[in-house]
Amino acid sequence: MNSQNKIKTLYNDGLVKFENFFEPELLEKIVKEKNNLFREYPYGQDDNLQKKSEADFVRPGSYMIWDIIEKNPIFYQILENKFIKDVALRVLGSNYTVSTFYIRKTPKINEILNPHIDYQGGLSFSILLDEINLNQGETFFYKKSHKLPPPNFVNKEKLNLSADSITGKVGDTFFWFPDCWHGRNANTSQNGTSILMCHLGNSNHPSKDATGRTVNYSKQVFKTENNKKIENKILGKIFKICGRSSNNFFTHFLYCLLYFKFNRIAQLAIEQKTIFTRKKYGDINIDNFSIFNYLKSASFMKVIIISTKQFIKKIIGKK
Repeated sequence: MNSQNKIKTLYNDGLVKFENFFEPELLEKIVKEKNNLFREYPYGQDDNLQKKSEADFVRPGSYMIWDIIEKNPIFYQILENKFIKDVALRVLGSNYTVSTFYIRKTPKINEILNPHIDYQGGLSFSILLDEINLNQGETFFYKKSHKLPPPNFVNKEKLNLSADSITGKVGDTFFWFPDCWHGRNANTSQNGTSILMCHLGNSNHPSKDATGRTVNYSKQVFKTENNKKIENKILGKIFKICGRSSNNFFTHFLYCLLYFKFNRIAQLAIEQKTIFTRKKYGDINIDNFSIFNYLKSASFMKVIIISTKQFIKKIIGKK
């Protein structure tokens, strides 16, 4: 499958696999440095970048090392990879933001991380740093789910959806949309498995990683588009509210309407690189969105219960 078909698959499914992105010598060095890091930080770091001394989890079921580029610049060569930059430019436009870049190691653990979404309008990629098979702590995805409500508002069993696990050899790279349902399987093997993960957004995306640090690892400035950040304040506020809708059915639905159905608004937002927007593919068959399928997928009992709880918390405060 050529690169254009890969991009089409990404937009259609929300997930696509690439192989042979990296030279074997670079992969060998990256894996070696990953092993060195986890010898130094066997239980990863906390959100203050401090070394953890106990085998509890800062993030469910995994040990995290956050500042890998600061620890060894060899990891920056991943961001300089031509194929990765080409995909990011195609999806996000010039001067995209690399906000989070870290390694996740999942030890032997029976619990899974339930399906969820992160934020809309972005791009992420995962690189396997170990050979990973089924039930070895791998991430799983529900294809095409970026056009459905967040999973906590859906009865997944009734939709007859099946998850796809990202398994493979060292260096296999998966691009995915962070608004596509995803989670993590249990690791039933005796060995921990590691994945390098990166989250990106357009040039107006928040420059903060998962720990709250202000970062932007995208050092290169591209001159193919206007480098000045143009912002329509009204659009910016709307998409800022709607773009993080993992737990809000109504703002998530509003985002989908604005992005997929209101073409003039979407075009203006994309041109101005409004927060939480990515480029469209450019084919109506790929960029389509069914309001009927979206609403049909929702469990309105869950919508009512979850939304009521959220409303009460806002009124009386979270205890």
